[in-house]
Amino acid sequence: MSLLEVLVGSTVFAAAAGSSLQLWALAGAAAVAEERQQERMEQAEAALLRAETALRRLAPGGVDCSTAASQLLQVLAADPLAPGLARQLEPSATGDGVVLRLEVEGEATARQRLYVPALLGLCGPAPQGGGHGIP
Repeated sequence: MSLLEVLVGSTVFAAAAGSSLQLWALAGAAAVAEERQQERMEQAEAALLRAETALRRLAPGGVDCSTAASQLLQVLAADPLAPGLARQLEPSATGDGVVLRLEVEGEATARQRLYVPALLGLCGPAPQGGGHGIP
């Protein structure tokens, strides 16, 4: 084997090894990125569950539904968010509830939920019957 053959062989081997290591590193980075994205998605689902749990713990009452909707806004805004999540709160299209939208970094579609105070038992019509004790 001549020196030239050894040099060409070692160059080819080094180039192949370098390319292989780069592919390995890219595959590892992609796996880590996918795992982080999955964690953010799980954090978004956990945030939605926490929000619903917090709203269900609110005391039921016969207050006006617009007052109850503002109470929902306050409770939902107070919930801390994990990094990589963004929250948007807005009144529903009909004005009788609150839309919670969670945007996950790197995802095209947002997770959203509609919370209506009347369905949660937080508001309702004023008691009728004129105080005669009629249930």
